[in-house]
Amino acid sequence: MGEGKGSLDLEKDVLNEGLCTSCGACVNICPYIKVVTDRVAVIEPCGIAEGKCYDFCPRTPTDISALNRTVCGGEPSETSLGSYISIEMAQARDSEIRRRAQYGGVVSAIMTYAINSGEIGSAVLTRPFDRGLMPTSALAEPGPQVLESAGSNYLASATLAELNNATKQPREAIGVVGIPCQILALRKMQTSQHETGAKAVKLAVGLFCTWALSYKGFREFLSGRLGTTAITRLDIPPPPANVLVVHTGNGVVEFPLDEIRGYIKPTCSVCFDMTSELADISVGMVEGLEDWNTLIVRTPLGEQLVARAKAEGVIETQSLDEARLAHLREASLNKKRRAIEEIVRRTGDESDLLYMRLSETDRRNLF
Repeated sequence: MGEGKGSLDLEKDVLNEGLCTSCGACVNICPYIKVVTDRVAVIEPCGIAEGKCYDFCPRTPTDISALNRTVCGGEPSETSLGSYISIEMAQARDSEIRRRAQYGGVVSAIMTYAINSGEIGSAVLTRPFDRGLMPTSALAEPGPQVLESAGSNYLASATLAELNNATKQPREAIGVVGIPCQILALRKMQTSQHETGAKAVKLAVGLFCTWALSYKGFREFLSGRLGTTAITRLDIPPPPANVLVVHTGNGVVEFPLDEIRGYIKPTCSVCFDMTSELADISVGMVEGLEDWNTLIVRTPLGEQLVARAKAEGVIETQSLDEARLAHLREASLNKKRRAIEEIVRRTGDESDLLYMRLSETDRRNLF
């Protein structure tokens, strides 16, 4: 996975091709790569032929099947959603968490519980944007810090740069919350032959993600529509809603999603994963319900943590009905197929899938 390539190759193969996800995996591991808002740049060639930056990147060659076997213990349960042990609806039992979070508050509840119970000692989280719209990442430790990161962000942010920074000092049992490209990069970091603090990550909570917005274009769009009005919250309600809801100091404004699709990061069109298939647990919205999350448990570690959280009244769960589950499968599979179509359009060769190395089973199910 990226053997024999370094920062100049990362710049040529990823950054210059519009494939960077802004995940932050290459940031804070050497002084030659920097990130400003969601823009990553190689500011000086480092001279290292085989670098961590190329190896960790989620858009450099990746054996998806091998990672799945390492993380989940076998081949994917199904092509559409990957490996999983269970799929349910869930919500936080704490009404304050549900009030401050979006949807069911499950991520905030699980991470708070994991820290308070000693399952992990700290967690790398992404805090909601400031007035300038750009989210920031932070290391949360025991206390109220997890809730400070409650809420959704729709802009790409270099979350893993904070992990690289935090693990410059020895740490044990870290948690990470991230979107699919960040979870993919995290797993590449953990399985790399390079030394990395990411190997101290014990719990990976993945978020569902269809796309992320580029900071500059989206900021200019909102500034043109809202002027200097302070923005306090963004939300994209569950389907069938098809709007971006912007909470401001002057009230709530809605924009059709079609008006903002032009600001989606180019790399999202080649993203294969909607539901964070390499996480321990994955969390997303539930179609048509605003107070519940979809909860996918993928690994034994995730299963044990969720079971304890349910037993101790941290979260409650219900069955996810077959119609909603079918729609979730369809949406995830459609994202995979669109990504493959876009990749093949770029490469002109069905055998050249850019960064993805798929099993023959996955290839047969997708082509």
